[in-house]
Amino acid sequence: MARTRKLKQETHLKIQILSQEGYSCHRCGPSAVGYTLQKYRQTNSFEDKPRSGHPRVSSARNDQMLIHMCRENRRLTSQELQQQWSNQTSVQCSTRTVCGRLLDHGLRSYKAVKKPLSNERQRLARHRWAPRTQELDSQELEEDFVVR
Repeated sequence: MARTRKLKQETHLKIQILSQEGYSCHRCGPSAVGYTLQKYRQTNSFEDKPRSGHPRVSSARNDQMLIHMCRENRRLTSQELQQQWSNQTSVQCSTRTVCGRLLDHGLRSYKAVKKPLSNERQRLARHRWAPRTQELDSQELEEDFVVR
């Protein structure tokens, strides 16, 4: 984890200018100011150093394919998405990576809402309605269900 959150370029410049003018670093976050000034003295720049770490297994184009697959069928599990994604793009990754990519693009999982069971009155009404529909032919049935 980084010592401080990433500061904007303007913030870095303000810190440097105020430091040159003799202002104290205690008026704002002293650690952020201290680290910023220390970094500037060592590198003479505010740019971040290249980070170590494992490179991404997928490109932006591959991520877009994954998001498209997810939006086509929202009921797919992350494991099913991962298998389809690896078949289409030859990207080998874990299901957690798939979840992370979807979260990065604002897609998260939801549990289905529990729906109430039908009550006695609704069941009786359905039993009265069902035999009538079997007697009707398809044309009459379509007329019965026309949305107006």
